[in-house]
Amino acid sequence: MKVRWIILAVAGAIVIACWSALAIGYFNRPSMPIWVGLVTAAALSLEGFFWVAAGVFGWGFLAKRRAALGRLRDRVFGRRSEPNAE
Repeated sequence: MKVRWIILAVAGAIVIACWSALAIGYFNRPSMPIWVGLVTAAALSLEGFFWVAAGVFGWGFLAKRRAALGRLRDRVFGRRSEPNAE
């Protein structure tokens, strides 16, 4: 399993924990400052999850795109000859 998927899974676990705390807080009727903190934490965790997911999926897309552009460059301009390391 790649590290980026582990990071995405950790971010997802944080989102689930924050939203679970928010659901529990909804039924327990906490004071207003605690409620605002719970809602803020849940919203920020979801925002962070979306950014991490965009990075994970974008990283794979960009890697494939970079490889395709490299193949196109090699096809058009020919392969670059690497200098001998002698």
